[in-house]
Amino acid sequence: MTHTRFPLLGIFAISAGILLWGAPARSADKASDKIALKVIKVDSEETAGEDGKGANAVDGDPDTFWHTQWQDASPGCPHEIIIQLDPPSQIKGLTYLPRQGDTENGNIKEYEIYLSDDGKDFGKPVKAGEFEKGKEKKVVGFDLKQAGFIKLVAKSEINGNAWTSIAELGVLRETDKIAIAPSLKVVKVDSEETTAEDNKGTNAIDGKSETFWHTQWENGPACPHEIIIQLTPAMKIKGFTYLPRQDDSDHGNIKEYEFYISADGKDFGKPVTKGTFENNKDKKTVSMEPATAAFVKLKALSEVNGEAWTSAAEIKVIPAE
Repeated sequence: MTHTRFPLLGIFAISAGILLWGAPARSADKASDKIALKVIKVDSEETAGEDGKGANAVDGDPDTFWHTQWQDASPGCPHEIIIQLDPPSQIKGLTYLPRQGDTENGNIKEYEIYLSDDGKDFGKPVKAGEFEKGKEKKVVGFDLKQAGFIKLVAKSEINGNAWTSIAELGVLRETDKIAIAPSLKVVKVDSEETTAEDNKGTNAIDGKSETFWHTQWENGPACPHEIIIQLTPAMKIKGFTYLPRQDDSDHGNIKEYEFYISADGKDFGKPVTKGTFENNKDKKTVSMEPATAAFVKLKALSEVNGEAWTSAAEIKVIPAE
């Protein structure tokens, strides 16, 4: 198996993977220096049935991609890719572009991100989570840290298959101007249905359009209903998005709403924006004057059919750039 996209000093087979070592990375000279990325290890790659080598994940071409082996053998998740940063740099995040063709085979669902100075000791993950479905670039932020190497572990695939694929991986430096979405945690819902269905409040931020939060619908309370979400880290935001439930029903779809922000999760003051949603399946985007928030509250004042319920497939905030 050959790799032609970068020079090698040696090739060492390690367990089920391939380890590729080049010249050591130099030290950073100044913050404006660009970071060159080089793949030094993938645990699996497909080079017989297609050009799915690991180096494709950092070649700058969104039409090529790394894909784990699927011909002759198909090892299951987790899969991993390790990338060397030249020069070692302070970074605050990672970008992941899924494959851009007609298929989503190998698109990552659950992930872990690790950093290392020497490419050997990666310690505990600096970030773990789930990617949403879709072809758009995903941005993951974490606390600013020095790193010479970054490892992405794909714990599962979006459809439960054995593979992993990546069109492009990138890193974010402190000076990069890109909005990084915070981690979200539901800290309160006034009502949720967990007996007849799995409609718990956390479904509203799980990244899955097929699951949804729904207030108790058997002998449940009437509107208004509310959900409070914590942002980590606290950050300046400029709005939010609301995705209604995506099944055949519109029960619980929000009509009139109010949106609040808070620094402590207790004092929310007056709503920063309010309005009325149309009754359809489209994702709704609501803008507001940029403001810093550690907590947000969405209050559903009424339901599209005048019923007692509230439901939400996904609620997200929009970081201010």
